[in-house]
Amino acid sequence: YAGVKMLFYPIDYAGTSWIRWEGTPYGVVGWQGVVPARTEAMASRLVDIVVGRLLSVTETFARLEPHRTAELLRGPVEAAVREECGAATAAALRPLLRAALPRIVRSLQRDIDDMLDLRGLVLRAFVRDKAVLVDLFQEVGRVELDFLVKSGFGLGALLGIGQAAVWVLRPMAWTLPAAGAAVGYVTNWLAIKLLFEPAEPVQ
Repeated sequence: YAGVKMLFYPIDYAGTSWIRWEGTPYGVVGWQGVVPARTEAMASRLVDIVVGRLLSVTETFARLEPHRTAELLRGPVEAAVREECGAATAAALRPLLRAALPRIVRSLQRDIDDMLDLRGLVLRAFVRDKAVLVDLFQEVGRVELDFLVKSGFGLGALLGIGQAAVWVLRPMAWTLPAAGAAVGYVTNWLAIKLLFEPAEPVQ
């Protein structure tokens, strides 16, 4: 349970910054959740996967129907002009907007890669608000993280029975810390392995 929480919290580094290694969640005395500490690297990888493998911005914009998109944009654009320049200017520009917006949409479709840096936009948003990435990971992996906690409890209980048996057979003081370290390591290792592997269902 504590290990899962430490993946995400605290959002900001808590502790002394006297000595803290760059790119790590820990310092000599302090801790920051692994995900918020590595927000830029994780967000960069996430955006690369989405933009590089799953989503083509050029193809997505090419599917837009210019006149329909222009109609959807006309209301917000007129409202913005009215707010900034007044009702008279908005009324005067209304016919111009009706003709210009479809052309603007077509121009965007041709040059969207030059006009929109989607990767940088999303990356800056995640870095600016690390809690968004934390919430994303927790929401998407809610079931798996819950399994990680429960499986750690079950595996720890089974290994604890083995630890008790060792103590009965060889009641030596060193077996307690040694067994405790082994139980903690093995339960975490198994739980993390089960969380990510196998990648495909196994009957």
